[in-house]
Amino acid sequence: MRKTKIYKTLCLTLGLGIALSSVMLQAASITKTLKAVYNNIAISYNGQIKKLSTEPFMVNGTTYVPLRAIGEIMGADVSWANNTVYINAKTASSTAYEQEIAAKNFENASLRQQLEIARKKIEALEGTGTDGKNLTTEAIGNTLSKIKSKYKTTYDVEWGYDLRVVSGRLEFAVSYDSRYDEADFDKTTAEKRKQFIKDMCYDIAATHKEVEIRGTLKDSKNNLERATFKYGQTGSYEYNEAAKFSLADFERELEKNYKVINVIGFSIPIDDIRLEERNNVLTFTLTTSLRPSGTTEDYRARWNALSLDNRRDLGSFLKRIKEDIEHQYSSYDDITGAIRDGSTGSSLGVYEKDEKLYINTVNIN
Repeated sequence: MRKTKIYKTLCLTLGLGIALSSVMLQAASITKTLKAVYNNIAISYNGQIKKLSTEPFMVNGTTYVPLRAIGEIMGADVSWANNTVYINAKTASSTAYEQEIAAKNFENASLRQQLEIARKKIEALEGTGTDGKNLTTEAIGNTLSKIKSKYKTTYDVEWGYDLRVVSGRLEFAVSYDSRYDEADFDKTTAEKRKQFIKDMCYDIAATHKEVEIRGTLKDSKNNLERATFKYGQTGSYEYNEAAKFSLADFERELEKNYKVINVIGFSIPIDDIRLEERNNVLTFTLTTSLRPSGTTEDYRARWNALSLDNRRDLGSFLKRIKEDIEHQYSSYDDITGAIRDGSTGSSLGVYEKDEKLYINTVNIN
């Protein structure tokens, strides 16, 4: 049984020579008596511990390892003849790898060039054929630039435009942002908007003949679709404005846009939003939870300690919801709001007609 350190007297015949890539270095044979120390020396190669058949040892502070085992670990052939150790590397040269990589890079560059040539040929076939569609990327970009320049602020509204090819037809998107242009947009009539879209489709069709144009008119603030339209290859035109949402439909739209109250120093989920009409006043109610189910969180104490800044920010949050509702339903005398705690059923606050927010404290016992 080997101890941690074992001292042995060895008679070593040192006649080791190393031949790298068939070059031999030879030394004269001599005989010495040395003390060797075995200390469970481990060999790690490329991060892996290697087990050797012969244990390494130390002599006078120098570590000796079996040359054959080390050479084989590193992928070399090791042999002994005529008092000479021969080591022949078996690994491929880096030059060969570099040449292979260079060849692959050249092949990839050539394929990319061929792909670009093919793409241009396809665009040329689509854009310069006898049908006059002219659907090249460059032609579409030029048309879009002209539309933006000519119709940028029609009716004092800052319009947004996008034009692209989809399945052989043109998709034309027209948008505005009601946060900034709601008043000017509302001044336009449905008939004016219909003619406005038709004029732009006519200009597009003048450049891209015999192509159907389809599109939408949207409010980019909440991605609400206000109208759809289609301009046919022969000049036929259809324009349909979206009907007003039902209260249930708009509740779902609000829930998509407002999922959490995160303006009060901590975040609580909005479980649902309900709209209720009474005496021509529309009230929206947010249901949240100060003790969310499935968690150990309890926000009742933090709700009772809301600062003046927290209350002001919450009021601004509710005002944004009110403005979204007003944009969709402008015929009501007023719109008010409320917040309730779904976990207890208690009222957390009300948002009155004068846009003042009144916060209620909750029982935490």
